[in-house]
Amino acid sequence: MAYFNYLATDSQNKEIKGSLEASNLLEAKTKLRQSGVYIIRIQKESNLLEKFGFEKVKNTDLAMFSHQFATMISSGIPLIRALQALAEESTNKKFRTTIDKIRFDVENGVSLSEALLKHPEVFSNFFVTSVKSGEAAGILPAVLNRLASHLEKEEELKRKVSSSFAYPAIVGFVALAVVIFMLIFIVPVFRNVYKALKIGLPGPTVTLIALSNIVIKFWWIILLLIGISIYALRIVKKNNKYNLIFDRFKLGIPVFGPLNRKVCVSRFVRTLSTMMASGLSLNSSLNIIKDIVGNRVISDSVEAIQKDINQGKQISAALKSQGIFPPIVVQMVSVGEESGNLNALLDKCANFLDEDIDTIIKNLVVKLEPTLTILLAALIGFIALAIYLPMFDLIHKIGK
Repeated sequence: MAYFNYLATDSQNKEIKGSLEASNLLEAKTKLRQSGVYIIRIQKESNLLEKFGFEKVKNTDLAMFSHQFATMISSGIPLIRALQALAEESTNKKFRTTIDKIRFDVENGVSLSEALLKHPEVFSNFFVTSVKSGEAAGILPAVLNRLASHLEKEEELKRKVSSSFAYPAIVGFVALAVVIFMLIFIVPVFRNVYKALKIGLPGPTVTLIALSNIVIKFWWIILLLIGISIYALRIVKKNNKYNLIFDRFKLGIPVFGPLNRKVCVSRFVRTLSTMMASGLSLNSSLNIIKDIVGNRVISDSVEAIQKDINQGKQISAALKSQGIFPPIVVQMVSVGEESGNLNALLDKCANFLDEDIDTIIKNLVVKLEPTLTILLAALIGFIALAIYLPMFDLIHKIGK
């Protein structure tokens, strides 16, 4: 099956843009004529941008879509008209096309959740299941607003975590660039000078010149090895056994391990709160959360929690038995169970964890800045010393 973009006019001679799914061009034209429109232009959709990853639907796009959709439905605007307006409003071409496909499906009798389910690259299982629950309970606007809030907070969390890794990544890139520049352009100049003067070279200088020769002569092998390593890492990550080891390493690594753990727990708590507020059962919520929590170790713990709850354990007891969730999470869940207000307590707990993550990131940046500066200075200092050591020796001999 393929998608076809079209321009047509309705019975009132109003232009309509959209896309539809069909096995070929003839079937697409037949579907459009059966819907009572006059076709002006129709062509098969090109997915070149999407294939190469130049166009993606972000959480911010989904959050805005959910907010606007909820507002329009609450105002009494029919579903199809709301989707058409949202498609015209979207500045993301891929998302606009996706909304058009959803509108076409809904117009032809498919439920909204089923239409969303056809686009897993845009709408996650979590999103679709929440919408389906909202449809069944008649609280779709409330669920969409809740999803929008969830996506905004998830995006904010990602931004905070990215900012914590941005500084060391930038410093590391600059250090690598400086070292490579010196090895390729600076060191060979001094090497030739020392060779012409027939000066004996100390150990650091010999090491530096050897590294320079390796980089200049075998740069293509180095790049090839880096490419193979990246590809091998991607293959390994698809293997469940090695993926589990890698995820366990991410939780246990010094400095960044506690941050990764807090992020996963925060995602678990907030998603559980959102899904339960959307009307989903605890078991259904956990079944979805274990696939989106972002770490196999935490995912296995969620599966174990699910089994404990199915055997009659309380949520707080099941969380505590895993030893991964902080005591504050266990206590707040316990209070929520006792008061019958679990959803509100989960939401407060997620907010508390996000504040804690913010504090960890600030402390992390404060510690990393001087550490990385010292390491960078030591690296550049070693290179400079290795370059100028023979010159100092030469000056000393001339002085004698």
